Amino acid sequence: MGVILKSHLKQHLTGWPARLLNHLLPPRCLSCGAGVQDTGRLCASCWKGLKFLQGPSCACCGHPFDFISEAEGSLCGRCLIKKPSFDLARSALRYDDGSRPIILSFKHGDRTDYADFLGQLLTQVCPPLKPSGAIVIPVPLHKRRLRRRRYNQAMLIGQSFAGKKSLDYIPDMIIRIKHTPPQQGNYGHRKRNLAGAFEFRDSYRDRVRGRTIILVDDVYTTGATAGACARILKAAGAGRVEVLTLARVC
Repeated sequence: MGVILKSHLKQHLTGWPARLLNHLLPPRCLSCGAGVQDTGRLCASCWKGLKFLQGPSCACCGHPFDFISEAEGSLCGRCLIKKPSFDLARSALRYDDGSRPIILSFKHGDRTDYADFLGQLLTQVCPPLKPSGAIVIPVPLHKRRLRRRRYNQAMLIGQSFAGKKSLDYIPDMIIRIKHTPPQQGNYGHRKRNLAGAFEFRDSYRDRVRGRTIILVDDVYTTGATAGACARILKAAGAGRVEVLTLARVC
């Protein structure tokens, strides 16, 4: 609670009040709680534990290749068989023991103060995307789940990322009209589970026509959620849909 309170107070304090706050509530690592120099950061040990997905990967969905010799522009087996509805997907981190505690605390632990740091992580995987003139939108939550969680984690990191890249941000371009249980199983099962789950808001049709949409979420598992949202956006006239997530299950 102290860390969250400090995060909110820091936005309004400068000078000696800010220094006093740092003295009373020293900055702590977002993951392990060790002392750090600045609020909203990781310690050196936890930072080294993050595995950034920077090696060779599928030119479409971003699935990391096992062999460095894979040619640039190569597609993974799934994308060779059938390309996804989106045009490109990239993730900052591997979803593992290093990234999982941070993401779960942010998602389920009311740690909304993580949003700025996580938005900064997303900017590190932005180069393969074509963000010029793009609109950033989050994967939506159903209102039932939003009431229980009180915030949409994808909305917070999307807003942070858009602000850092000076891009348009629309939090409600697509809405979730069907409540589904937490996603489990393979791609086919997840795709069926999501049938009819999303809807495009017609009031944004003129704004989306021909534009690049960057769809933001926390974790990429099979791509079923991203694909379902991309189909809705393409049907509404989007010229290109790119997917950006904090982490990917590999």
